[in-house]
Amino acid sequence: HEDANSWTGIFATLGIALSSGFASVYTEKVIKSQKSANDVRQNYSLAYMQVQLASVSLCIMAPWAIIKDFGPIIENGLFHNFNVAAFVSVLNSALGGLTVAAVLKFADAVLKGYATAISVVLTGVLSMFFFGTELNVFYVLGMSNVVISILMYSSKTLYKNVV
Repeated sequence: HEDANSWTGIFATLGIALSSGFASVYTEKVIKSQKSANDVRQNYSLAYMQVQLASVSLCIMAPWAIIKDFGPIIENGLFHNFNVAAFVSVLNSALGGLTVAAVLKFADAVLKGYATAISVVLTGVLSMFFFGTELNVFYVLGMSNVVISILMYSSKTLYKNVV
């Protein structure tokens, strides 16, 4: 049973990574290809478009919440048990989304991937110092992979300048 849960976790992680990568590249393509395509869209910022997308998700999730949890929402209110930890989590997600939007606007999806990889490495290293987490061989290999890939990505411009 534990082996099945491991495989489920591995496939879920791969699915998240693939869909996140695809979404980043596609979003970058849409943002950068429509810069000159439509004058009306140029008047709207990326944040405004994100609010539009969030409104669509609200229109989808609101009926689901009404169908599934109408009684408890009416009885206890919409924000019942919404404590400080939940608020911090929502705020973190919102700021993360705005950060990703800024990265995609001013950089590209590859740099976003590297920034994510660096944050994972730093999280591991800092958790080792602050919480005593032991980093195994696989984590060290992953950190090495991240550092080498960043050096290789950066060396493209270095090679152009040298040659």
